[in-house]
Order: sequence, then C-alpha cells, then structure tokens
Amino acid sequence: MDAPATSTGVAKHISERVEAGEHLQDVVQDVHRVTGRSESSLRSAFRRFRLGSPHAHGNSILTTTEERALIYTAQAFRYANAALTRRELGALVKDLWGKEVGVTWAAAWVARHKGELSTRACKALSDKRNAASVYDQVVDWSLQVEKFFKDHRVPPSSVLNYDECRLVMCGEQLAIKRVQSKNRERPNVVSTRNNTVACLLTFVAASGKPFLSVYVFRGRFGEEDTTTINFTISRVENRTRTTWPRFYGWTDTGFVDAPCFAAIMDLFCKEWRLQNPLGDAFLIGDQLAAHKQVDVVRAALRHGVHCWWLVANTSHWLQVLDDKPFALLKRFQPVLSQQRVIDALLTSQPVRDCFIGAAYEAERRAMTPKAIKAAFKNVGLFPFDRMRVMELAHMNLGMGAAGADVASLCVAAAGSVLRRAQLKAVHDREETARGRAAVKKAKIYSPQALLAADAKMRKAKAQEAKKKAAAAAEKSKAAANKELERLVRADLRKKATCRACHSRVRRGGSTWSVCGCMAFVVCPFCLKTDEGKAVGAAHDLVCSQK
Repeated sequence: MDAPATSTGVAKHISERVEAGEHLQDVVQDVHRVTGRSESSLRSAFRRFRLGSPHAHGNSILTTTEERALIYTAQAFRYANAALTRRELGALVKDLWGKEVGVTWAAAWVARHKGELSTRACKALSDKRNAASVYDQVVDWSLQVEKFFKDHRVPPSSVLNYDECRLVMCGEQLAIKRVQSKNRERPNVVSTRNNTVACLLTFVAASGKPFLSVYVFRGRFGEEDTTTINFTISRVENRTRTTWPRFYGWTDTGFVDAPCFAAIMDLFCKEWRLQNPLGDAFLIGDQLAAHKQVDVVRAALRHGVHCWWLVANTSHWLQVLDDKPFALLKRFQPVLSQQRVIDALLTSQPVRDCFIGAAYEAERRAMTPKAIKAAFKNVGLFPFDRMRVMELAHMNLGMGAAGADVASLCVAAAGSVLRRAQLKAVHDREETARGRAAVKKAKIYSPQALLAADAKMRKAKAQEAKKKAAAAAEKSKAAANKELERLVRADLRKKATCRACHSRVRRGGSTWSVCGCMAFVVCPFCLKTDEGKAVGAAHDLVCSQK
C-alpha cells in the first residue's frame, strides 16, 4: 500500500477500507506498519474524518452508500406522489441487495434519518391533482399575479384570503373513557356521533388580522322561510380592536352554497368599505363554483374588491388558511372540547353545543397574527414570491425539490422518470376512453377575465338565440305554407270527388260529367244510375255555369 501524503488522505484510506468490510483494528495496524504513525493517532484521524461525512454503524445492515441510495429512492417516490410504505422499503432492500430485514426495521431506519424522512398518514389524491397541465396553469397564474402586484400598490391589510373549513363532530374526539364497575355489562354514557356540525368561512388579511368569520349551520326548512332550531353558543365578545366580526347563518345542507356565498360577499363588501373607504382589496379564494358567480364578482368589483382564484387542484398547498391557521384550529378543537363534553355528559346536556363553543374558542386561539403572517409567507402569496410558488409546485407535482446539490438532483431525476411514466399511462388511458377528444379549457383567475368571459358568453348566447329565433320563424313559415298546401289539395280533391258515390276521384278522362263551375263532377258509373242522374239534374237547377 502506498502511504497517503496527508492525515486527511490517511483517514480517507482507512474509511474506504472499513466501508469495504474490513475490521477497523486490522486496517489501523496495517497503516501503522506502512506509515509509522501511532495507532491512537490513526483512530483519532479516522473519527475526525467520519464526523464530517455520513456513515453507518458497525452493526448496520446497510452500508453508507446503500443507505444514501435508499434515502434518495424514498424521496423520489414521495415527490412523484407515490410514497413508499414501510413494508415496501423492506421489500426494496431485499430486491436490491438481497438482505433480509425485520418487520420493525423500516420504522427504526426512518427514525435514524428523521432529518430527511418521516412517516405520516397519507390520503390518496385524485389523478387530476397531479396532472401535467396543473404546472403550466401555475406558471400562468403566477405571472398574472406578479403583474397585478407590479401594477397595483397593495398594502398587506388589503391582501386577503378566504376558505371554508368543516367543523366535524367525530366519535373518536368525543369518546371519553370513564371509570365503570367491572360487573356492569354496558356503560350508561356513550358518545359516538360523527357528522358535520357547521361550516366555517374565514377571511384573513396578510397583515395578520382576521377580517371576518361566518358559521353556517344546517337548518331543516319546509315550505316556509323560517324554522325553529335549538341553538346555543358561547357569548360573543364585545367588538374591540383585537376582535373581529363573526356572523351565523343556516342553509339546507350546512355548507356554503351560491345564495349563501352571495350574501356573505355582500356582507364582506360592506364591512370592507366601512373600514377602508378608499382602498381596494385583493381577495384570493379557490375555484368553487359558488365563488365564481358573475353577478357577485361584478358587485364586489364596484366596491373595490378584486376577486382572484387559485389554480384548480392546488388549494392543498397554495391555500393560505390550509397552511397553518386551520391546522391549529383542528389541533385546539379536540383539546378544548374534551372538558366541555365531560361536563355536558355529567349533566345530560347536548354535546353538540359544547362542540360549537369549543370551535369558537379554538378559532380565536388559532387565528393569531403570527400564524397568519407565517402562512402567507410559506405559500409565497405575500410578500408575493414567485420563486417560492414555483418551488412548491415542483415539490407537490412530482418534479422533485429545487436545489443544486447532488441529493436534490438525484431525487429530481428519479421523480421525473416516475412522473413521466404516470403521465404516459394517463395519456394512453385518455386516448382509448370512449373515443372522446380532449380539449383545453381557458383558465380564469382574475375578476376582469371572468367578466370578459361572461360578456363573450352572453354575446354568443344572444347570437345563438337570434339564430334560433330566425330558424323558428322559418320553420313556422314553412309549416304554415305546408298547411295551406294541404288545404288546397284537400279542396281540389273534394271538387274532383264524385257527388253521387263520394268515393271515386277524377284524375282526367272525358267520360266523367263535369259542370261548367268545375266544382261538380259525376263518375261514368253513376251516370248510368237513376241516383246519379237525379243528383246531376238537381245541380243543374241551382248552378248558373252549367
């Protein structure tokens, strides 16, 4: 072995031989004989070298190289929205390196690399959230928003976001364990309800201030406009500088529908003009159909409220309220409702009321200026950061994390291959599905674009209605002409019908008896009978053109 020239070279040489499977003691003794350096100094140099680079424990199943490769593979599958399970990780280790791992090995391995990996409950998203067109739409949307902020000077208090959150009463959150006698077969306190209590629609500003909140409950309405509902909630605090207005309403479903959202937007515009008589608002929401009513958007624009919408299928990573505020709300809600539920069960009070009161208090604790500002910054909406938006698009659409280091490049490359395979499969499936042709739809994000599209649609509808009216008039005229022609033919047929037998119709010939008025004919068979001669004689008495 050639002696390395430097201590770093010696340490690297020892590390490479140890990684190859040799024992540290044997390598140190071998290097000691060649270099003459003491074994203790060689061990110290080896330890200092390993502190600056990742390494595997001596009892580890995988080597350092294998561990890094497995980490990059797991990250690549995650960025392709096809995260691996622990069982799949164990199968992958066996397929690649032929090493058997136990059932709990994957959990311990992920825990050792918690800075790069984590395990969490995942819910499969629909294919449309991972479509290739979503990325192109995000690029277009970010350019439009960036241009808007360049053309308009918008303060943080004028940039607002709104979103809906379902307040669900789940049995797991309300199932309180109680101390029961062992000989009792069934407990006398049970809470297993699982339904949506209300829908919360919240408006927050980039300055960190909650602007407006609306609770929408489900009401059973009949033919009348009002109904009796047992409703109890905590007392609303007095309006101060640190609180925000909250309102309550009812719908048939308990969710925000089109009429309900129109009323809420009218309320929002009035509240906005009350607090900001001259300023305009930049209001961002999702692509729900109820949020894109043309009349509502036009009325809001007259009040200086510019309604913009996020790209479809991106609200799970681009929506501000979904980032931190609603996460905190759902974390505080079970904790706050637990003691209230216990008190309600002890006193036989409705559990639903306790849950609503806890949600009210949880919203007050979750909607803090720090959480709201952090959420706006995390998604890149304010201050608007197009690079951050595109980075989130790369991460959530299976394109890998944006970075120039080797790990990011490896993950991006592998994720790109997986993503292309998925897109090819989807494309092939679309080509053979029912023979339909796929067309691109125009995406609308700004209120001006929505109003322009509505005007274009109204013009097209007017032209179509004009064409339909002309076609209907032409059809009606043709029907009238056809009816007139039918009547003329019927009259001619009546005049050409024999007046004696009323069955034979004259179609020419000189054997028929025809009156000079051309309205009375007798067939040659009836002319030979007394009845036919009598009918002819009677007509001759009254006709002046015989």
